[in-house]
Amino acid sequence: MSAPLLEVVDLEKSFTLARPNWFAPRPLRRAVDAVSFRVVAGRSFGVVGESGSGKSTLARAVMALQRPTAGEVRFEGQSLHALPRAELKAARKNFQMIFQDPYGSLDPRQRVERIVAEPLIGLAHVSKAARRARVIDTLAAVGLDAAAARKYPHEFSGGQRQRIAIARALVTRPKLVVADEPVSALDVSIQAQVLNLMSDLQREAGVTYLLISHDLAVVGHICDEIAVMFQGRFVEQGPATLLLAQPAHPYTRELVDAAPRLEEAPSAPTEALPRADATTGCAYAPRCPKARDVCVAEAPALRDLPDGRRVACHFPLVHRPT
Repeated sequence: MSAPLLEVVDLEKSFTLARPNWFAPRPLRRAVDAVSFRVVAGRSFGVVGESGSGKSTLARAVMALQRPTAGEVRFEGQSLHALPRAELKAARKNFQMIFQDPYGSLDPRQRVERIVAEPLIGLAHVSKAARRARVIDTLAAVGLDAAAARKYPHEFSGGQRQRIAIARALVTRPKLVVADEPVSALDVSIQAQVLNLMSDLQREAGVTYLLISHDLAVVGHICDEIAVMFQGRFVEQGPATLLLAQPAHPYTRELVDAAPRLEEAPSAPTEALPRADATTGCAYAPRCPKARDVCVAEAPALRDLPDGRRVACHFPLVHRPT
């Protein structure tokens, strides 16, 4: 197997919450709980889950924007959170981020040329002329002309702003781009344009994506492998085509069924088994129609299936070959 471009090992991130009263200890919320995965160069990886599942916290830890409580993030074999500040800054040219909101992530007081060139100013020692040429080339790669460089963000639509954000992430020619909900704030028609652009850049420039989304269809459009995240943990992980076609975890099945289809009526919600103790057992048990006593009593470990997937479920869904 090829050496991974990105490797996350037993990553944990906890946050201290407010005290329920003056005399109680501060409770901890574990946003990311023992997450591990590998991303090989050229094969993009998607993380999907509902809001509050820990996806964005995972993305910020991978980008070394937040220090994890435990675990390690390795990029090209280097532990990012162990690097001295100067070495981490130098390494950032190889991994960049696309943020969720194309309206809030661009400085409204700066022209597009300055916004896109910012990573070059901070990371690379290049002349002003070379920097401008790189900006124009990168804008052209995302479908914007040279005149866009002289404008301000408010002069663009949401889809064009996200193209500018993608250009800013690509201007240093990174090996890895972490995209946190890159199309969730856009109209559906614009989402398709941006996703097609990202796919083209992946194919033509060899960009590897770590794509964070709540939408399985978005992740399946770009990624070779998908991990499904629920309450800080991976509950299923495997090849995108197999995971989307034949979900093994009930939560993955719920996400697939939640995708709107014009030819089908929405399915009725099913009653879930009550969970008496939230500190034990499977976190999904209260919502799972197939939950049994063992699900409430014992949390399932992420284990391998014969088809190459990994699933954290005592009773994974069985699919008969057709």
